[in-house]
Amino acid sequence: MTTIVGAYSQPDNRIAKTPKVTYDWRPGFVSITELTAAPGLGLTNDGLSRYYYGLTTVAGYQFTRNIKTGAGAGIHIHEEGTLFPLFLDVRYSFSSQALVPFLSGDGGIMLDFSSLDNTRVFINPSAGIRYVMANRRALTFSTGLMVTTGGPNARKSFINFRLGLELKTRK
Repeated sequence: MTTIVGAYSQPDNRIAKTPKVTYDWRPGFVSITELTAAPGLGLTNDGLSRYYYGLTTVAGYQFTRNIKTGAGAGIHIHEEGTLFPLFLDVRYSFSSQALVPFLSGDGGIMLDFSSLDNTRVFINPSAGIRYVMANRRALTFSTGLMVTTGGPNARKSFINFRLGLELKTRK
């Protein structure tokens, strides 16, 4: 009986060790901008499969201290072309303090305005870590597997690395 009472008497609102982390746990709008780079995996014999680098940004909402979701857009520069990703982003952060491990999943389309035949669908699961730098600011680093399909050369895979800045609005 004591165990049950003890478990249910714990407060719902946990207190963080520092004010910056307490603010990080609050719901609110969030902007995540990331630099990304990725070498190709497997067959890399055409210009859209060797590597890419680029910039993406996500406008989203943090619902709880663990769950964020949003919509994103960006630019990926490949050796022989430029693709423009439009995607949904979902992130789950594990409960922590200033260093926060997280899992992320992106999925959407990458448009090629020079040749619509090269437009493709992609998914990009990844794992990373966030460092809460100050109130409303965090630095992120993640790595994942980008898989694209579509276009004349079918499926392509990349291992990508992303370094980003996460900003939250004032409450």
